[in-house]
Amino acid sequence: MKIWDAIVVGAGPAGCAAAYDLSARGREVLLLDKADFPRQKACAGGLTDKAVKALRYSVEPVARQRISKIRLELGAGRATTLGRRSPCCVMTVREELDNFCFRKTISAGARYRRTRTIDAITEEASGVTLSVDGDLLRGRFLVAADGVHSRVRQLTGMGSGWFWRGFALEATVPMPNAAAHDLIFDFAPVRDGYGWIFPKGDHLNIGLYSCSNDEKIDRERLLAYIRSREINTGPDCVIGQFAGFGAAQHNPASRRIFLTGDAGGFVDPLTGEGIYYAIVSGQAAASAIERDLTSDAPAHVEFARITGPIRSDLAVSTSAARWFYQNLDLAYRLISMPLLQRAALNAFANGSDLARLAARVKKVIPKAA
Repeated sequence: MKIWDAIVVGAGPAGCAAAYDLSARGREVLLLDKADFPRQKACAGGLTDKAVKALRYSVEPVARQRISKIRLELGAGRATTLGRRSPCCVMTVREELDNFCFRKTISAGARYRRTRTIDAITEEASGVTLSVDGDLLRGRFLVAADGVHSRVRQLTGMGSGWFWRGFALEATVPMPNAAAHDLIFDFAPVRDGYGWIFPKGDHLNIGLYSCSNDEKIDRERLLAYIRSREINTGPDCVIGQFAGFGAAQHNPASRRIFLTGDAGGFVDPLTGEGIYYAIVSGQAAASAIERDLTSDAPAHVEFARITGPIRSDLAVSTSAARWFYQNLDLAYRLISMPLLQRAALNAFANGSDLARLAARVKKVIPKAA
């Protein structure tokens, strides 16, 4: 039986980030996914500046629009604009972005196999064996990047007690002059979340997101929100996607299996951002595996060390999300203050120290209350 240096399950941003880095270093990597690429994927498709910088290659070929201003709203008549000179976000279409990253990863040397189901996973001292579509596949390490409903996480029982989910529903609305539209986060229409409008040149991506399991978001509610924005064009398609949270509460213990992206709960509950955390968690798994293969340093120890700061950021964001959405009126007034606008935008775009921003917010709360 061939033994791969790593088997990566899931060819989205997290899986491709891990497979690309390992393949670029000459490792033998098998990438598994249920889909052929390109494939449709529910995602607003906004890449923050930190996500663009984290990728190993330019996304210029799939960039639809660059954004330097964000409009925040809290219902009718309450709006504030955060802006800076350089772009804070690049708009992409997720189907195009994923296909681009997938092709880059295959070009780097990863082998791809389309699968139907994984039936069993066995972790041993020297490697991991997967039963896939009746075949046995063996790798020294396994990277789970198979999304919020991760089959790897289910089969290994690694999601117990810390993993939780939110939900987003989005629509694509054709609009010839969409490039002139503001990028909007509207905190009024959804509890523990927001409505969004992302301009992408020839269309708008409009959606509703909540980090709460209790908030019901369905097609009728989304279409009603689109009408409330006085957008009369009907959507081309409506598609939903769960988001995986909880990485901040997870202590990785497996020696040879690593959960990344949504599979590992690497999504920010406050902003709903997942692509950046998918990329860096996938790269962390690759770096940990490479370190183990070259120096016998235990990969699971290295993975925990590298993702430690990421998990700390997500812990701050999780706490901030609870406070922000429970104190929405005050939170909106705070983020509208000139003192905090630049810090908030930089934290969103560049991954600035979230703990420092939270401390600054606490200092100005008495002034805004």
